[in-house]
Amino acid sequence: MSRNKIKKLAALVAIGAIPALTLSGCVTIRNYWQEYFGMDKSSREPTGYYEHSDAEVTNNRIVVPQSLDNPGINPELQLPVVNKKLLTGPVGEAVDVRAPTAPYRSDVGCHTQWSSGEAIVWFEHDGSHGIKTEDDAWMLLASVLKTMNVAVGKIAQGQYVLTTIARDFTEFGKPYDDTDADLGLKRYKQIYQIRVGRNAQGEIGIATKLVGSMTSLSSGTKMKDVLDMIEQERFAMGFSNQIIHENDTKNQQSAYDPDNLIVSLGQDNNNHDAILVEAPFETTMELLNGMFPRCGWKINSHSVAKAEYDVEVLDSADDLIKLGANIRLDIKHGKYKIRLGIHGSSTAITFYDEKDAPLSSQEVSRLYPSFADVLVDEFKSYSGASAHEVKAN
Repeated sequence: MSRNKIKKLAALVAIGAIPALTLSGCVTIRNYWQEYFGMDKSSREPTGYYEHSDAEVTNNRIVVPQSLDNPGINPELQLPVVNKKLLTGPVGEAVDVRAPTAPYRSDVGCHTQWSSGEAIVWFEHDGSHGIKTEDDAWMLLASVLKTMNVAVGKIAQGQYVLTTIARDFTEFGKPYDDTDADLGLKRYKQIYQIRVGRNAQGEIGIATKLVGSMTSLSSGTKMKDVLDMIEQERFAMGFSNQIIHENDTKNQQSAYDPDNLIVSLGQDNNNHDAILVEAPFETTMELLNGMFPRCGWKINSHSVAKAEYDVEVLDSADDLIKLGANIRLDIKHGKYKIRLGIHGSSTAITFYDEKDAPLSSQEVSRLYPSFADVLVDEFKSYSGASAHEVKAN
């Protein structure tokens, strides 16, 4: 082949390579072109062809600047010598340095405030909380006490004032339960005085005051009953925050219709097959406490913090649920873990076997129709008993 033809052939190859390099689908051609023929390295794309001959491995050394190798000393920051015998009050670890429970503010227009030894929940004029009169606040208080399992001991005649019966609480004003006992937390048997009134601006308020407290360890050992103002504020503010949480729950309940409750199959946030209920998380958990025994499922343990139940489906005739007609829950006998989770505006109920593996989609699908029927009926019964009346025991 003559030199002239070789030049023409080379020119044709070069011309054909230009459009190939501009096409997104010809990345491989462009890569090989850059590898064998070279190009301006300043405009090279990340093709994988790099020179590593100049790379060096260095020791990871920490270099201390000269000005920091001998830091200066400020004598004003030295701790003074104190005679321990002259100290009064708690010392060292005995000092309670924790801040009191933080005031809580709800997006429906209510907030808590600590004032003159009382923790007060204020319901603002322009809020969507639904509390407009003293009677509204009194009925809300009844619902809160029922949820917290706190009994009323005395009601002042003709006044919106009540005193609770002694009940065990944690150090943050939350009712003491079995989970707290397992953790070995301190137990405080306390009595509260609660009143409903208005401020100068005409806003409704529920004021809570701690009037009695006795401290004991989980082992039952009694402790010296000395509560400082920070502790009293922490207890009362924690109790008042429970009132706001309960009101938020009631507002969420009003957003769904128990008579048209939607229960569907889906997946939880872990992509496990689950039964989804378009209802508030707290309401669903409270409802399941009574529903499982009704189904003949024994609750071996229940963790509120983990939103988890350990249940056992017993080998008995209790699998038949009387609901208009008898309904059989299609699930094998044995031990299961049932976990609840918030899934958008719904509550996800996920089933796990004894080895903590999620049930298959086939097993969940078989259980779903009958479980949904029982769940809907339970919600209807629950909503019909939502009204409470404040009474002294």
